[in-house]
Amino acid sequence: MLIYYDVSSLVIDTLCRQAMRGNASVACFYFDFATQEEQSLASILGSILKQVVGGLNEVPQKLVEAFRDSKKVIGG
Repeated sequence: MLIYYDVSSLVIDTLCRQAMRGNASVACFYFDFATQEEQSLASILGSILKQVVGGLNEVPQKLVEAFRDSKKVIGG
């Protein structure tokens, strides 16, 4: 009988439970070999940032300002 456990999920679940007890955040990103083109540095960092900010009560003003400034540079 073969029993398969998704070890990465167990690690992430454990980290999330521990983070709830303290002042910490857990963010993760699963890399998929089949969709490498979609996994740009910007999308990876954006995903992690979204997870961290999503766990806050409010978005820090410095982050809002940085986002607005970058939209001007990039062209919207």
